[in-house]
Amino acid sequence: MDSRGVSPMIATIVLIAIVFAVAAILALSLASAPQPSVIFGGQLSLENVESGRTVIVIKHTYGDRANDAVTVRLSENGLITQFAWKNLEMRVNGATSGITIQKVISGGTSYALNDNGLQKGLADNTNLSLVGGDQIQVHLTNPLTIGAKVSLKWVPKNQTLIEREVNY
Repeated sequence: MDSRGVSPMIATIVLIAIVFAVAAILALSLASAPQPSVIFGGQLSLENVESGRTVIVIKHTYGDRANDAVTVRLSENGLITQFAWKNLEMRVNGATSGITIQKVISGGTSYALNDNGLQKGLADNTNLSLVGGDQIQVHLTNPLTIGAKVSLKWVPKNQTLIEREVNY
């Protein structure tokens, strides 16, 4: 009987090559998959949410670190010209306009608009995170009115962290 086919040695090599190719494709697809963004597990509070107020204070009371909550924008001479929301965002009646971050206390250091002590290595577009005890002071263009809703969102997951309605 004259049976013609692939030798067992060649078949074994081909099977091993197929297994390695499938493993490489699987590894590449898993490595290139986006990392899931984590739900924020910390606790934040809003202070001064009352009718007529134009300054609201956001405090990190406990729990997970709020990574990259805000970004600092600096002028050419190193003075803070603006804070911008990054992973944290405050809204009044669903809008982000008319809200200006005036001061951020992050990691025990206070940063404020036009703070002169910033030539210590703080670079433009530096992200500031919040841990327990840190806070953000926000100024509103228009005073709060009864019925207004103030909310904080964790942007990576569009997670509402806290929402308060002005009652008095």
